[in-house]
Amino acid sequence: MPDDARVDAEEFERARRETVRYHEELYASVSLGDQGTWLANPQPLFADAMALLPTDRSLVAYDLGAGVGRHTIPLLQELPSGSDVYATDLLSSALEALEDAVPPGIHSRLHLREGDLEGFEFEARADLVFAFSVVEHLPSPEAIRRLFARTHDALAPGGVLAVGIIADRTEITDDGTRRPGRVESGITALQAADLLADSFGDHDLSLARLEPSRVRETRGDESYTLDSTLVTWLSTSPR
Repeated sequence: MPDDARVDAEEFERARRETVRYHEELYASVSLGDQGTWLANPQPLFADAMALLPTDRSLVAYDLGAGVGRHTIPLLQELPSGSDVYATDLLSSALEALEDAVPPGIHSRLHLREGDLEGFEFEARADLVFAFSVVEHLPSPEAIRRLFARTHDALAPGGVLAVGIIADRTEITDDGTRRPGRVESGITALQAADLLADSFGDHDLSLARLEPSRVRETRGDESYTLDSTLVTWLSTSPR
């Protein structure tokens, strides 16, 4: 069977339904900037990526898995005037909320693209590709490798790539029971790190890190701890 085959289609669909349910429920109850949630502020990787970008010309940026705009809104606010920001997400409801959240006085253009990253194609050469907590929702390591190949080809010379992957996901219930986290690919941190290094080995590497992460989540009436490894990667394509 090919490496990229969905060995258990039923399991994939179950994980995808959970992904959709979790995010729709979160976005309905939490707003950008709400303290105590992961929507409170951009992930620190965002500032590191922005520091590598030129400021003397308009840019093209992609926010893959944009959700309601945790990183898209700051992109619109901080990129040079006349820039183009492409925000992609699986959920139309999230993109609608993102569009509604754009503050007045923005001088960059927002382009919303609904769909699964497995079939996503870049429309313009990218000065920045930002993808945080989305790659792991592809169905397999080979699907991730194909996305990385398209990303590599889409980056302009000197373009910045910033990726965060939440891997090794384990849910811990309040009674101490451990169970695999519900996510589509089930990718491990070592697999993620290897895929990044293989796909972007010709880049100028600024950051490659694996670090433990623990957050509280809720599914229905149950709260649990998500124990995982955060894989972060920041690099610049060859000029």
